[in-house]
Amino acid sequence: MGASFCGGTRILTTRGRVRVEKLRLTDQVLTLQHGILPIRWIGQRVYGRHFARLSPNSIPVKIQAHAIDDGVPSRDLFLSPLHNLFIDGILVPAETLLNGSTITRCEEMDPIAYYNIEMPVHAVVLAEDMPAESYIDRGDRAMFMNSTSSGVRDEMPSQGWKTCAPILQSGPLVDRIRARIALRAGITEPEIMERPQGGPLSGKVEWVDRAVLSGWAWLPDHPDVPVVLEVMDKGTIVAVTVADQFRSDLRRAGIGNGHHAFHVELPRPLDPREPHELTVRRAADGKTLNGCPFSFSAIAPSSALTDLDLAAMIEEADLPETLRVLEWLERQAVKLHARMVAIDPANSTTAPETVITRNRPGPRPRPVPRLSGSKLARM
Repeated sequence: MGASFCGGTRILTTRGRVRVEKLRLTDQVLTLQHGILPIRWIGQRVYGRHFARLSPNSIPVKIQAHAIDDGVPSRDLFLSPLHNLFIDGILVPAETLLNGSTITRCEEMDPIAYYNIEMPVHAVVLAEDMPAESYIDRGDRAMFMNSTSSGVRDEMPSQGWKTCAPILQSGPLVDRIRARIALRAGITEPEIMERPQGGPLSGKVEWVDRAVLSGWAWLPDHPDVPVVLEVMDKGTIVAVTVADQFRSDLRRAGIGNGHHAFHVELPRPLDPREPHELTVRRAADGKTLNGCPFSFSAIAPSSALTDLDLAAMIEEADLPETLRVLEWLERQAVKLHARMVAIDPANSTTAPETVITRNRPGPRPRPVPRLSGSKLARM
């Protein structure tokens, strides 16, 4: 079975999140690269569980809510094993990400109702806030019960389509994605470590702050093998990455083929109120990169706040945005006053009054999730 969503999956459209089986040819779908696109054809297919047991590619994959990142997907997502997900700028089949924990096969579903939507171009739609591909004709259209039922479909090209992103089933990029998902699930990813990782280790952490680390790592004895790295904070793994990004300066310096850089954004920035000690080490044996560890002292809240110039930060903001900042400051003032009362009730002043009582902006519409590589990298 080709790429398909299970019945009940909500697709983001101009009229909100709509169950895939309730979509109409008149609907407009929000896509990541192409904006709003019309639906040209909706394919559907139903399998019984007994048939699915004879055809493993028909058994859906279940991706638990938040398995990829916070809110991605926003609730459990069910789709066919060969349906490609858009992560870190590439398309990855769902079955490639199976980990036995947060991404598994769903063998109990019966019947299995599959749907997919075709648009003028191959695109990335948001299914339960998870970026996933739309339908592209790979010669499997006849597998849908209504493969010839749409007059609109006859206007569509059936050959020569280009995918909206590269499709990868293996390699360093896929390894890195699997490693991040495994870290979120609290499991190890043994397949990533099957490649040789031993011998001398060269590399350096070139930039580090409370949210981002970058640098390079290289195995002279295995120059074509990317290094799997762990980021540690006081002995606890907080991120996993693969040093496989290309930098021309590394290649000019004779460091392998240049594909040995890394850039990792921590899933959560380090709390400035606590001390931290960051170390980047080889996952295979714990050998650290040059320059480690990096220490961060705790910063008192008053010291951190005095460095902020809020007026300058919102100087070019419009009125609604300025009001939102002021409302946030008022809420913080109320919390601080409550804290002051708890510490010293006798000397506490009167609680701050709310000064913004009218001309409030209306509720902000729920934004379309921005699921770039940087965000998925924080998985």
